[in-house]
Amino acid sequence: MASVKKRTVNALKLCGAVDKDYRNQIVKVAKKLLKMDNVLIFSHRSPDGDTLGCAFALCRGMRVLGKKANVRCADEIPEKYSFMLEGMEQQSFEPQHFVSVDIAAPHLLGSLEEEYAKKIEICIDHHVSNSFDAPVKLVDAKAAATAEVIWLTLSAMGVEMNKEIASCLFAAISTDTGCFKYSNVTPRTHLIAVELMKYDVDCPNINFKLLDEVSQAQLELKKQALSNLEYYCDNQCAVVTITSEMIKATNASPEDLDGISNIPRSIAGVECGITMRQINDGWKISIRSSEKVNASELCGKFGGGGHKAAAGCKFGDDYEDAKKQLIEAVSDMLK
Repeated sequence: MASVKKRTVNALKLCGAVDKDYRNQIVKVAKKLLKMDNVLIFSHRSPDGDTLGCAFALCRGMRVLGKKANVRCADEIPEKYSFMLEGMEQQSFEPQHFVSVDIAAPHLLGSLEEEYAKKIEICIDHHVSNSFDAPVKLVDAKAAATAEVIWLTLSAMGVEMNKEIASCLFAAISTDTGCFKYSNVTPRTHLIAVELMKYDVDCPNINFKLLDEVSQAQLELKKQALSNLEYYCDNQCAVVTITSEMIKATNASPEDLDGISNIPRSIAGVECGITMRQINDGWKISIRSSEKVNASELCGKFGGGGHKAAAGCKFGDDYEDAKKQLIEAVSDMLK
């Protein structure tokens, strides 16, 4: 049987390149995971396709190897991702090891932070702003989705791929790349997707369910959000606001909020789209931007982070002050 190093080299060659340092990181993580059993794998709060796809793919992979593993998330998993859970009954065991996937900072564990943040042994992620203090970190900021890193890791571990694992990883990559249309997509992204599609993944249905299908509540919420659309910085910045009253009036679920943050950036001529959503303790900010505005750097000014083209942060209750600070920061970047 091929060694972990050999399997890693083969997986990287399939993607068109072999970087020695990166290879060694994957080998290290793969070897550590192979030694683990009774593993708890964490996805971030308000879970999206990438964090869930990675968590369930890794969990399934560990189980294929005969190990016990479960997935934990602080928040309820949206129904549209339910296919990832099929056949994944919770296993009974006392957790001995803890792994996080697609989690850029401890607070993104949500209500699980206090109990588990300091227990995380391996952190696998793709956010350039990752601030997790874990003993072992595998953070690939060049990966379009953390799922790319998970695929390489599972390949290095010698996990036999199947339809269920491949479906989780394809969904993760597709959602985090906007079905391969975002600027974070690389040749490696497509090559890994091709490998996943070999396992009879229902790509059309996954893409429709996760990226196109909308509920009536979501459609109504989008309509209300567009009614308060504002332009700044010579129409290069667009701001959409979603209040608690709007969410309540439309009976929108957390799942219905997905995709709204992409609306302002999709407008012709807009270099930076800002979505301001009211939450219990203030305002949650989602930034989508072009190359003219580094979203991660912008949100970093306010204690947040993410990617160059997509990032987020939080503000307190003062809506007008929050918007003023954001607009000023965007204006400076556009200059």
